[in-house]
Amino acid sequence: MTFLLDLCGMLSFRARALRAIAGRQALVPGLIFFSAGFLAFSIVRNSVYAALPDFPGQPGALDAFYSLIRAVLFLLVLYIPAVIILSNALSGDGPGFAVSRREYRTHGSALLPLWGMLFLIDAPLQYFAPHFLVVENFGITVGMLVLLPATLAYTFWAVQRLNYLSAAQAAGVFALSLFTWPVYYLLNYFVFALPFFVVIPLIWLVYQWFRDQFTSRTNESAFQQHLHTLTLNPQDSDAHYQLGLIHLKRQNREVARRYFENAIRIDPADAEYHYSLGRAFEMSGEWGKALEQYEETYRLNPETGLGDILREVGKAYLHTGSVEKGIEFLKFFLSKRGSDPEGRYWLAVAMKKAGDEEQMRLQLNTILEQARSHPGFFRKENREWFYKARGMVRELRSGAR
Repeated sequence: MTFLLDLCGMLSFRARALRAIAGRQALVPGLIFFSAGFLAFSIVRNSVYAALPDFPGQPGALDAFYSLIRAVLFLLVLYIPAVIILSNALSGDGPGFAVSRREYRTHGSALLPLWGMLFLIDAPLQYFAPHFLVVENFGITVGMLVLLPATLAYTFWAVQRLNYLSAAQAAGVFALSLFTWPVYYLLNYFVFALPFFVVIPLIWLVYQWFRDQFTSRTNESAFQQHLHTLTLNPQDSDAHYQLGLIHLKRQNREVARRYFENAIRIDPADAEYHYSLGRAFEMSGEWGKALEQYEETYRLNPETGLGDILREVGKAYLHTGSVEKGIEFLKFFLSKRGSDPEGRYWLAVAMKKAGDEEQMRLQLNTILEQARSHPGFFRKENREWFYKARGMVRELRSGAR
């Protein structure tokens, strides 16, 4: 229900609704909604075209489905990544072809259902206002005349708001993204090319499937081994800990916490056990309990996680309202690991909460400079923090205008 309310909010050009849908990172529901809207529109449009005596050719029943495949391939493989890359480049972050998973899911989760809603709204208009003009082999309907400018306007607005761009920057992104459309027309007019475009993502999906299968088998083997160890010796703390890590990776947080707690009960002096239990609490948003475990980890071994524990303690203080203590730990962490974008991002957040805008901007600009100057592997590992820092900077620029 909230999803539909936010969709209606987007139709009212409400940026809060747009960012709420984007923040859900719900790419699959967005794709389903887009597919439903596109199919409804295509089926109605084909029925209108088929009834026109002056329009040559009768669209087949599968035409709408084939059109959907072409549209989805084009949007997911080319258009959405192009919008992200262009937005990053024109916003002043510099050229680059790296697209983080978070950026991709954010844009896809917002844009796909928005386009799907426009198609759904336009479908009945297409039906009740059929063709009024046919020029040679090209037909124009009232529905299409409404859909095209509406899609342009909403896409322009969504790209601007998602990326915190100025109107001029958003116009540049939108104009340059139109250069991808010849590929879509290639898909439309050269049906024989469709298998080629299907094969590209298919190869990637098959690769991902085999990799996941291999990882799953490896994890399952480790799981069974540690489970067998526990059967032989229920007091083996490391077996409890390893099983907890496996469940945490599978997002089974409650089960993971029980295993970590068992490991701590058997060996309360192991800092890694407390650290992992803290991570499990953090992933569930239970920052108070996470802070307790992180503090105990720091007491037992201040170098846990190669010093990451300093960042985690600072983060936990920040999320529990102790901003000054959070800043203290984060600064201490960065004095040892100044190249860490995550720690610097959380320090920027802490400075914002403390009202120190100058220091906040300094931290954010340092992160963006790291994104421009560091090698590709570093950018790949830290894309999430570069993306979040970029969003904060653009939000500040947007608020300043």
